[in-house]
Amino acid sequence: MTAINTNYKNDTSSMEAIEEQLKNIADAGFSHVQWGHDWLGEYIYSNIEMVQIKRLLSQYHFKVKGIHATEGGTRYEKGRLNFGYRYTNRKDYTSLNEYTRLAGIDLIKNRVDLACMIDAKEIILHMQLPYRELRENKEFKKRYWEQTFKSFDELESYCKTRGVKIAMENLLTPQNDQTDQFDRLFDRYKVDFMGFCFDSGHGSLVGLEDHLFFAKRYTDRIIAVHLQDTDGIPPELIDDDLAVLTHDKHALPFTGVINWDELARLVAQSPYELPVTLEVILAGDTHDKEISLLKEAFACAEKLNKMVEKYRK
Repeated sequence: MTAINTNYKNDTSSMEAIEEQLKNIADAGFSHVQWGHDWLGEYIYSNIEMVQIKRLLSQYHFKVKGIHATEGGTRYEKGRLNFGYRYTNRKDYTSLNEYTRLAGIDLIKNRVDLACMIDAKEIILHMQLPYRELRENKEFKKRYWEQTFKSFDELESYCKTRGVKIAMENLLTPQNDQTDQFDRLFDRYKVDFMGFCFDSGHGSLVGLEDHLFFAKRYTDRIIAVHLQDTDGIPPELIDDDLAVLTHDKHALPFTGVINWDELARLVAQSPYELPVTLEVILAGDTHDKEISLLKEAFACAEKLNKMVEKYRK
């Protein structure tokens, strides 16, 4: 059993192009996928689209390792990428604007509904902290967390009645800020509703002293993984959001700085259910090259599964 993100090549909105990617994944031997399309932005799936996605997944005999949900968009401030400040989007479950917050909840519920349709057990969710604003403004921090908790409180019963969990993902935000974030969330919500998605590449770019810091701290919460490799990042670039994002390579495991044996041991100790899930970017110049890269990814996933299984015995 092996799993990979459906958007390994791009985030195209064409269903025909998505089907082509699904066929390539199947031809490379994968048994599972994580639905990764529309992970960013404010797109709402209609019910008939969900039916079509279910039929496509069934056509290629895939089981589903979660859905990468969307939190609403990308942060820009004065035309420049900046993770440290608030969204200006129309759907954001952390927004201080109540209508925007409620619209953000509807967006997440849409992904929960898709999860139900395609038999996924969890949705993976970003919560990109406006960490600079949170540091600078105590009143904003108070209101931000009130709104965030209100949203998750409202989502908890919706998720539980549908048998879908939320897995919060570690992102490209400074380690201390994220630690405070996850500690707050996991102190409030139990693992039967909210777990953790460990992204190994993100961990390598934030935890300069320990790439696996978050996997170690929240081992008992790991219900999803995004396994990818990077070359790390020079310490002098760590405060440059664009530089950090550029170093987020989503490369195949075993090609960068991650200690995969240690990570396999941590995954084995966690509640995570195999197979492991790759979240990689693979773009070949030709169809044959693309299939070759997918088969290489398949071999990496098989190797990681065996490493985890070894530590579970």
